[in-house]
Amino acid sequence: MCGRYALIDGKRVLATFAQLHKVKDAGQALKELPRYNASPMQRLPVFAIRSDELVAEQMQWWLIPHWAKDAKPSFSSFNAKGETIEQSKLFAPYFKGSRCLVPAEAFYEWQRVTTTHDVRGKPKKVEEKHPICIRMKDESPFMFAGLFSIWKDPEGKEHPTFTIITTEPNELMAPIHNRMPVILPEQHFEQWLDRAYKDTNHLKTLLVPYPAKEMKAYRVSSLVSNPRNDVPQCLNPVSLLALS
Repeated sequence: MCGRYALIDGKRVLATFAQLHKVKDAGQALKELPRYNASPMQRLPVFAIRSDELVAEQMQWWLIPHWAKDAKPSFSSFNAKGETIEQSKLFAPYFKGSRCLVPAEAFYEWQRVTTTHDVRGKPKKVEEKHPICIRMKDESPFMFAGLFSIWKDPEGKEHPTFTIITTEPNELMAPIHNRMPVILPEQHFEQWLDRAYKDTNHLKTLLVPYPAKEMKAYRVSSLVSNPRNDVPQCLNPVSLLALS
């Protein structure tokens, strides 16, 4: 799964990807950065085709289907499983025609680790969750593959929402978690965003683990475990010495 990520510098995102240089009003969608600990239900920047134009727009991270009676989440939809996305009654229509890109510079996952503690003079095994930060080795921005939906209230006001697609882990992620978000290389951006492109068999071939050799992972403090802690320290490595 992917339940937390960081997006720090909007200008760097736009400078990194040539296809985003001409996005209109991108600064408006990126104005509430940095976000060091973005979490589901928050409004976050997303790139998508709206009215035949590539735009940057803030959307709520938790997809609400357009046919829902209200905008209250009734099931988990902040992630969509890539392997079964075509069979999903919820996600299949959006996979076919409402795809988006979600900019990020890091994401977090919690690794389950069994440790031994001394309890009243006796060793006891305890399972702990260690927060891990995953990002590119050069710490450059990247794009999650996402889907979006536009739910409208009775007055016709739009409420855009999105989900992040996940896949099986690469070699770096496998010891940390059994899922990871799909990260799309830039050469696939145009096709992914094209709402007229309906070849889902081909699109599904893009939903693969990103090369582990280009990524790094390191342990961070439990500060990131609370979404209210949206501070730079969330990204700071924690030395093993400090933890001992």
